[in-house]
Amino acid sequence: MKKIIVIGISGAGKSVLSRQVSQDLNLPLYHLDRIFHLPKGEMLDRSLFLAEQNKILSKETWVIDGNYASSLPERVAEADTIIWLDFPAWLCVMRVFRRSLRFRRDKSTRPDMAVHFEERLFSRDYGAFLYFVGSFNRKVRPKILTAVNQRSANTELIILKNKQDVMRFLSQL
Repeated sequence: MKKIIVIGISGAGKSVLSRQVSQDLNLPLYHLDRIFHLPKGEMLDRSLFLAEQNKILSKETWVIDGNYASSLPERVAEADTIIWLDFPAWLCVMRVFRRSLRFRRDKSTRPDMAVHFEERLFSRDYGAFLYFVGSFNRKVRPKILTAVNQRSANTELIILKNKQDVMRFLSQL
C-alpha cells in the first residue's frame, strides 16, 4: 500500500481513518477538502482543482482523503488501494451534525479542512449539505461504484461498512 484513496459518505470518518493510515504506514496525507475550499465560502475552479490533484497523483506515495466524484476515476486509476467507507446515510447525517457542533466550538477538531473554512450551521447551504449527505447513497454511491469497478485488477478494494470494520482494519494494518 503506497497509493491509497479513502472515499465514502461525509461523516463516515474518512479524514480520521486517512490520518491513521498515513501515520501507521508513514505516507504523506492529502485532504481534497483543504484544496477545494477557499476563503469566504468560495470553491476552487475545477481545472485548478484537477491540476492540484494531478500534482499529488504524480508523487510516489500518498493517502488521499475525499470523494469529489467527478475526479474520482483519475484517483482510482492511480491508486493501488481503495478504502471505501460504505456507511448508512442516516448515521452519517447524525455524525455530520455532531461534528459541526464540535467544530463550531473548537476549529481544531477539523484538521482536514482549510484554515479559513467556516461551517455555517443552520444556514441554507448547511441544510443543502445535510440533504446531500442524506441522499448520498442514492445519488453519489452509484458513481463511486462505477468508478471502483473500473479499477485495475491489481488495485485492492477494501469496503468498510461500520465502525467495527474500521477498527478491525486498523488493527490488521
